[in-house]
Amino acid sequence: MDALYWISLIVGGVFVVLSMIGGGDSDLDTDMDSDLDMETDLDVDSDVGAGWVDLFSVRTIFLFAAFFGMCGVLLPLANVHEIVRLFVSLAVGLTVGTGGSYLIKRIGYAHVSSEVTASDLTGRTAEVIIPFGRSDVGKIVLVAKGQRMQFKARGFEGAEDVFGQGEEVVVVRMEGAVAEVLKT
Repeated sequence: MDALYWISLIVGGVFVVLSMIGGGDSDLDTDMDSDLDMETDLDVDSDVGAGWVDLFSVRTIFLFAAFFGMCGVLLPLANVHEIVRLFVSLAVGLTVGTGGSYLIKRIGYAHVSSEVTASDLTGRTAEVIIPFGRSDVGKIVLVAKGQRMQFKARGFEGAEDVFGQGEEVVVVRMEGAVAEVLKT
């Protein structure tokens, strides 16, 4: 069992430290292109999911592993019984993994430039980067006030169009954090 704690501490710890040094987002669902790494949401609560955390995000898993391993390695110094050591390590790992991920999402995505508003985005031309159609939600990228931003997107008022990757669209309106678009 000691090997599991050490491996968790080393692997999780390395990635937590790397993400702190790099300052980037460690979730695999974000675009790796540094120009597109910023996701701007005008309605933070809809992105965060009203308090729920993605339990299987890379960030949550690495935070869990690092703190699970750290507790498992340090608790024997306090002469803690093996079963107590396991449950405390699991509890601390789950708490820090989910709580840390929630806080990072909440704080990281809560920052919205005061220069860009929903009205600044209306009428802008954008490029589809994640295809979508009918009632699906995809993703677009656009430039507004010198900032390159990504937004979730869907067809305007249930448009029957299919929006393919690389297609040009125009933002008709913002509905919370989702851009409603039409083909140009």
